[in-house]
Amino acid sequence: MQPASNANGCDLAVVILTRNEEIHLARALHNVMASGLAKQVFVIDSHSTDRTVDIAREHGAVVLQNRFVNQSVQFQWAMDHAPITCAWVMRLDADELIEADLAATLKTTLPALPPHVVGINLQRKHIFLGRWIRHGGRYPLEMLRIWRRGHGQIENRWMDEHITVSGGDTVTLKGGFADHNLNDLPYFIDKHNKYATREAIEIINQRRGLFERPHTLTAAGASWQAAAKRAVKTRLYNQM
Repeated sequence: MQPASNANGCDLAVVILTRNEEIHLARALHNVMASGLAKQVFVIDSHSTDRTVDIAREHGAVVLQNRFVNQSVQFQWAMDHAPITCAWVMRLDADELIEADLAATLKTTLPALPPHVVGINLQRKHIFLGRWIRHGGRYPLEMLRIWRRGHGQIENRWMDEHITVSGGDTVTLKGGFADHNLNDLPYFIDKHNKYATREAIEIINQRRGLFERPHTLTAAGASWQAAAKRAVKTRLYNQM
């Protein structure tokens, strides 16, 4: 068992949301802990029925459990309840990997960033059924995934929620950051059907104002790519 706090890691806390992720979690935890990337790792579990919690504890992660509503609510709960002490925080999905080149870049870059830099965008690639999807706008997907503690917040949305930062600038780092899900094609079909339902909730709320919506996503608070895609989606696609 590895310790929950890695004294040799960066001053970085990694937060992973889980629900029945035994197929991915050991790989993700080994990726961020054995590489010396993170000092703290928190698994926020939605009462899994498989071995997810056991795997998290076996690898030394701190496990907290909370009933799942949506990604935004669950991640905000994590920010409110996880005892994070590191200077930097990272949002990581259980099926995502930080590759060796990016891990090395982060370990040298994080301690050297000036105080005015409060957010870091990563360039994610999508591995679908074992193949890297390089075209069709799928690479690189720039996402703000690392921020200084106290400067980041998550949008209150049912779909396409982003971490945004305030009080400083963002930078973009290059290196291997992969969404590499190991499930089969029926899993992906079911997943995207659920995405469509969540997207519909967002569109209905946009039109009816059923609950509070976050402020407009901006390039300064996240990445230019995320802000541009959001603008096209809300102003053109959703209206159609």
